Amino acid sequence: MAIRRHGKEPRRRTGEFLLRDGMSIRAIGNAQEAARLLRAHVRETTGIVLGNSPDGIVMVTHEPAMRGLGEDGYALLVSPNAVMLRAATPAGLLNGVEQFRRLLDAGGTVPATDLTHLTAPAVAPAWM
Repeated sequence: MAIRRHGKEPRRRTGEFLLRDGMSIRAIGNAQEAARLLRAHVRETTGIVLGNSPDGIVMVTHEPAMRGLGEDGYALLVSPNAVMLRAATPAGLLNGVEQFRRLLDAGGTVPATDLTHLTAPAVAPAWM
């Protein structure tokens, strides 16, 4: 579910991000599996091979402190200059990779977006 932040409309982004050969992914924290899957999706869809670099323009970050996103939630920011995918859990990162895959076209173009997907935290019913 895409959400509004603090009662405001999501920020509208213009333009698009264009993947090219020679670009790389920067995996931070426990994000290596999500980065591997993202590389595979990009190669399968576009034929572009993304490397791995601490300076990558595509950043995939596992941030356990982002608990407010929920177990499967993620934040995906795509601008004309960079991509940032962040989540509190590996499951959230994988969901974000899947959303990126849906946005990616065969030419390597991804529309600019600022998307936050929240999932409900696991909460026991009050009667338990």
